[in-house]
Amino acid sequence: MALAFSGEYRWVVKVWLVALIAVAGIGTARVARGLAKDAAPNDGLSAAPYAPTPAAAPIVTLGYRELAADLLFVRLVGYFGSQDNEAHAMASLAEAIAALDPRLRRPYELGAVAITAARRGVDNAAHLRAIALLEQAAREFPDYWRYPNLAGQIYLVDLQTTDPAQRRAWDEAGTRLLESALRKPNAPASAATTVAELRSRFGQQQRAIAGLQEMLLVTTDDAARQRIIEKIATLSNADADEIAAELLEARRRFDAAWRAERYTVNQSLYLLIGPPLRPGFDLGDLAVGGIAPIAEDLERFEPPQ
Repeated sequence: MALAFSGEYRWVVKVWLVALIAVAGIGTARVARGLAKDAAPNDGLSAAPYAPTPAAAPIVTLGYRELAADLLFVRLVGYFGSQDNEAHAMASLAEAIAALDPRLRRPYELGAVAITAARRGVDNAAHLRAIALLEQAAREFPDYWRYPNLAGQIYLVDLQTTDPAQRRAWDEAGTRLLESALRKPNAPASAATTVAELRSRFGQQQRAIAGLQEMLLVTTDDAARQRIIEKIATLSNADADEIAAELLEARRRFDAAWRAERYTVNQSLYLLIGPPLRPGFDLGDLAVGGIAPIAEDLERFEPPQ
C-alpha cells in the first residue's frame, strides 16, 4: 500500500535529513581537525571559526538562511569576546551573515567594530573590509546615521599610509561620510563642528561655514547650537553675538516657511527639496514651446459634428 505523505510529515522528514547531514558534517570536520591538530605545530593561537564565503553561504546552509545567520552571529559574538581573535576571521563571519540575511541590522555595526578592535591581524585590508561591510549596511538601511559615521571614522583614524595623496583621498572620503551622516534622522548635531574643522583643513572654509549654517537651521540641541555658532564665528572672524542674532532671525524665517509650505515632512527633507512647485506656466506657451506663432490670426478648426 502506498503511503500518502502529508505536508507536515514531509517537513519533519526534511528537518531530520538536514540534522543527519549536519551531524555527518560535524563528525567529518572533527576528524579532520583532529588529524590537523596532530600534524600541525602548536603555536598557542586558537583556530579561527569556520565561515563560508558570501557566495557559498546560501548553498551550504541548505536554504535555512536566517537560522544560519543567527548561528553565525552567535559565533561572531563569542569569538569577538575571546582572548585571541583575528580581524579577517571576524570579517569573514560578518560578511557571511550579511550574505545570508542582509536585513539583520546588528551584525553590520558589531562586525565592523569587531574587525577594527581585533587582537590580531588589524591592517589596512581589514579596515577596508569593515568599510565595505558598512557600505552594504548603508544600502540596506539608508536612513541609519551610524553606518556612514563609523565608516568615516575608520577612513579618518584607522587607515594608515605614508602617501600624502592617499592620505588626502581617505580623509576626504571620511569627511564626506561624516557629512552625510549628519543629514540623517536622529544624527547628533554636535558632530557638525568636527566636519567643519576637517573642511577648513582642506581649504574649504566657505563650505564648512555653509554646512554649519545648514545644521543650525535644523538642530534642536541648544548646547550643539551654541558650539556651532562659536565655530562659525571662529571660521568667519566675526562676533558670535551678531552671528547668533542673524541666525536666530534666519531660523525664525525658516520655521515659518517650513510650517507654511511643507509641514508634513521633516525640516531636513524640506531643506533638501524646498517648497512645492506652483502652477505658473501658460498652456499656450507649453504647446508652442515658447516660440511666438508666425501669424496672429491662426486658422481654428471646429470639432467634427
